[in-house]
Amino acid sequence: MRIYLLLALLTFLFVDSYAQEDWCTNPPAGVSQGGFNVAGSSNGCAPFDVKVEKTVGDNYKYIYDYKGGSPLKAPYVPEDVTTHKYLKQGTYKILQLGSNGSGSVFCRTVNVYSPPNFTVRACSNRKIQVVIADDSTTKLYDGFTIDWGGVKENVSKPGVYTHSYSAATILATVFVTGSIGGQSLGCSIPSATIAINNVDLSTTSIRRVTLNNDGSVAVLIRAPVGTTTSVQVSQNSGAFTGLPGQITLTRDTATITVRDVNALKDTYCFRLNTNDGCANNAALTSNVVCATPLEVKAENRQNVAAWKEYPNAADFQSYRITRNLVSLGGASVRTNTTQTDANVTCGEQYCYQVTVRLVGGAESVSPSVCVKAISTEFPTVVQNAFVTVADEGKINIFATPPASGATPAKFKTIFFRTENGSGDFKEVASLDNLLSYVDNAVNPNQQSYCYRIAYENSCGNRSQPSEPLCSIYLSSKSGSTIDWTPETPFLVPVNRYQLEILDEQGNPYDQVPVGVNTSYSPNVSDQQLFRYRILGFGQGGGNSNSYSNYYVFKKNALLFIPDVFSPNGDNVNDVFAPKGQFVDKSRMIVYNRWGQVLFETSNALEGWDGTINGQPAVEGTYVFRIEITDSLGANFVKTGTVLLAR
Repeated sequence: MRIYLLLALLTFLFVDSYAQEDWCTNPPAGVSQGGFNVAGSSNGCAPFDVKVEKTVGDNYKYIYDYKGGSPLKAPYVPEDVTTHKYLKQGTYKILQLGSNGSGSVFCRTVNVYSPPNFTVRACSNRKIQVVIADDSTTKLYDGFTIDWGGVKENVSKPGVYTHSYSAATILATVFVTGSIGGQSLGCSIPSATIAINNVDLSTTSIRRVTLNNDGSVAVLIRAPVGTTTSVQVSQNSGAFTGLPGQITLTRDTATITVRDVNALKDTYCFRLNTNDGCANNAALTSNVVCATPLEVKAENRQNVAAWKEYPNAADFQSYRITRNLVSLGGASVRTNTTQTDANVTCGEQYCYQVTVRLVGGAESVSPSVCVKAISTEFPTVVQNAFVTVADEGKINIFATPPASGATPAKFKTIFFRTENGSGDFKEVASLDNLLSYVDNAVNPNQQSYCYRIAYENSCGNRSQPSEPLCSIYLSSKSGSTIDWTPETPFLVPVNRYQLEILDEQGNPYDQVPVGVNTSYSPNVSDQQLFRYRILGFGQGGGNSNSYSNYYVFKKNALLFIPDVFSPNGDNVNDVFAPKGQFVDKSRMIVYNRWGQVLFETSNALEGWDGTINGQPAVEGTYVFRIEITDSLGANFVKTGTVLLAR
């Protein structure tokens, strides 16, 4: 209760003139001085746990991060706890509010530190380098202790420090701690365990120089991990100059791409200027490797590759050229800087690359240069071509490759079409690697269509179009004949035709040889429907034949209905029944003159015997309705009157 009275009293004493004052240096009038200590040191490492201990009075509250102004207003919330954890680096004021007399105020300061920032690097010759950063964190310390892994070294300021290790040491872990007033606070972040570097910088070398198609160069280097290197370049045998930037290896190999050059035009050679990234270690230069440009030209039925002689004769061992990554011709003598490849197929792409093998296992690799083989040979006309009408009403065109100039792995077939014998052929399709075509854009049931075919090989050389190939169109020019077009569907004349007859169900009914005639008179039969198709055969035999479209001869169902019958039991015209041909289903209804149904049957062909409910019907005229479904599924109705006379 007393602490709340204290706060109320302090609030009463507080005036607006103190709104921006620091109560630690200028407390309100009438407020006495409290007292507390910080247990242990007032300096510590984040996270830093602080405990306060009062020295006078009772009933205290604390603000652990006081920044000035009234502690009785937001954002401050006085606490009665005596411990606090500081998570971040900084200098913090602790403000105590007490109840001594008319109230009391007291302040103390604590300093929270972060571990000093430092980096560790393995240097050549079994040395490790520590760099203590000169930043806002380390500036708070007045000294540092470097623990090299059992051996400690005190230093007074940030900077670069090195330590040598014995041959027995393989791994080392380094710590750096800061101190205040000569006392270490123990703040430290351990470095990652680092391997001692036994490698000599002289092992750094260029292993491969690869020239790219845009003139840039990829330099593959090998060096100890942690080695810092830069590329130096010589243009057209000039002095070596360094390129901007360095690379520090995190693995034992790395690729550096040099872009600000055009090694396709000029001669560029490369070497490395290498150090281990540690202070006071002298840089070394590596072996020299030069870029190798390559030119490839496609000539008639051969490709010719050529490259410059390697400029450093003392380092040269051999050339190796590959085609599509497979060795071509093996290693050659130094003076052989051309390669002719006559084993090529027109239109195929071939990629060539030259590798210069140098002493020490280094290599210079040219760009991969690709060309498409060419030829001046034109293909002949396609063979065995023909057109035929498929069952689904489409026209199919087939052919086999030309006798010469064909490229089976890659080609185009171009199809041209004309209609109604106009002679104006237009391209309708260009297909890759196909010698057949289905023309879905035509209706072979309406007319004949003529086609020509051209063949284009992989070199882009195109044959002459074939002679016209025309589909067989079957129709009827009169009511008694079926007729078909005479134009050949083959590249040769028609040898003979054959007429195929199919019944109503589509089953083969008969085959009639018709020679080279283009017209035929079918016989009358008791079938309601016949389908006809012409099959043509070309001269010279072979397996090719050509079908026409289907043509249908269809008869209507026949129905004879008598207009009078006499059901008198003399077995002559006793039943009123229709007679029919091609009738599949029938139904008959007989009405009187007032429209009443007198008789009904689901088989009209059985007829009506002239009785009603077993009693003879009276003489007179009756109305009938006959419903018929023919053998093709067509429906029709016959109505009329019939006279019943006894």
